[in-house]
This record gives sequence, C-alpha cells and structure tokens, in this order.
Amino acid sequence: MIKQDLKNPLVIIVIVSAFLLTIMFIKYYFINPIFDESEKIEISEQESEELKILTMAYLNQNQDLEISRFFKTKANLNKYNVAAEYYYLKNGQDFDYEVILDLAKSMFSDKNVKFTNFTIAIDEDKCGKINYTTLDGIVYKDSCNLDALIYEVIDTYRENDDYVVEFYAAKASQVEEEKKDKCANFETPLSYKLVLTDLYSNEFYNETYAKCCNYNCILEGVFPIKAEILSHIKQKGDIYKMVFEKNGNDFNYYKISKK
Repeated sequence: MIKQDLKNPLVIIVIVSAFLLTIMFIKYYFINPIFDESEKIEISEQESEELKILTMAYLNQNQDLEISRFFKTKANLNKYNVAAEYYYLKNGQDFDYEVILDLAKSMFSDKNVKFTNFTIAIDEDKCGKINYTTLDGIVYKDSCNLDALIYEVIDTYRENDDYVVEFYAAKASQVEEEKKDKCANFETPLSYKLVLTDLYSNEFYNETYAKCCNYNCILEGVFPIKAEILSHIKQKGDIYKMVFEKNGNDFNYYKISKK
C-alpha cells in the first residue's frame, strides 16, 4: 500500500514540499542566525546620534507596533508621520509640512510618500497632556496616556553594510481597578493593574498596585513610571534591532526584528 502511495505524483509532491519546508525552517531559524552574528563595527558619534533620533521617531509614531511571530518582515510604516516626528525631535515645534514631505521621501527612499495628518506629543514628561496636531495645532488634553510603547536605546553600530540600533521595548498599559482595602479618613483609595507585553504581543508582566492618598488620586499615565517599567523590561531581557541601510547621506529604514 505504501509503495503504491509513493507512486502517486500528488503524494510525491506533498512529501518533497514538506521536506523543503523543513529545510527552509531549519536554515532560517537555526543556521542563518549563526552566520548572521557579524562583527560590530564602531560608527561616528554623529551617525550614532542620527540613528537614535530616527529610531525614536519611528517608535514614537508606531505605538501599536507588533513584529510578525514567524517572519522578519518590514513593519507597517507611517512614513510621513515618522518624518514629522523626526523633524520635531531635530527642530522643535515650527513645522514645515513640505519640508517634512521631502524628508519622508529621502528617509524611506520612497518618492510616493503622501501628506497625512499627524500628532506629536510635545510634553511626554507631563503624561501627554499637550499635543501638536496637523489640523488643530496645540491641543490640551484632560487625561493622561495610559497605554504606550516604552523603550530605551542601548547601542548603535554597523554590521557589514547595515546600520543597527539595539533597544529594549514593551507595550505598557494601566487599568484602574476597584480598591478593596479600606483607607483612613480623608484618604482616597487608588488601585490599578500594570500590564506589559513584548513586541510579539506576549504578556510578561501583570501586577496590581494599590495605595491610599490624600491628593492627586488619579492615574498619571505610564510615562511617570517609565523607570519602573524599563526595569521590568530589562529583567525580561529581550533586545530588539532596528536596521537601516545607508543611501548616500540618508539612513533608510529597512526592518525591525528581535536580536
């Protein structure tokens, strides 16, 4: 019976396909990473600073970033928004939309980039209460950002012809909960859950915090507790790489992946 099956062309195709898929999987996930560990080449301070700002611009405008679970593909790009964020980090608040459009085209080596509306958080340390938007200019918000991508750049270098930025990152979320413990007179209970997920949307930290307070009994957003969040991220130990290719004087975004 088995010998007859092996004479069936369809069975042969399935077997060969499965074999090739297995070989590709082994090569991609086990063999390639061994040979991809190239020597780190030191870059200039100016190049390092430029790459850090580009990475910050990309991450600030891709707060919902999720890396594919199985393939190291290019992430979805908000090209004009990233260029606007980069422009703000370099030049401050005086936006020139046409200059930003030209910048986006050179940053991503894409002449088809179009103008889009963007929002820049101009006061991250104050939990995002003040933003700048394309349509409305300065906007004051009453609430803080309780969900954000928290990251820290840790290294920049060249690897063969690629320019690499390594960073820690995770998506952080605060959810207010009902506090069951009683507080003293004139004190207000505050309880919230802090949840952290990696860039593959895998939850790795989930903890409830509770306290009694006399004033400012509100969640102040994730940025005021950024140092604490980063300590949990570093404890997990995941490091991500953003890779750029140099085209003339421009660094063009190529891909993002886990180290």
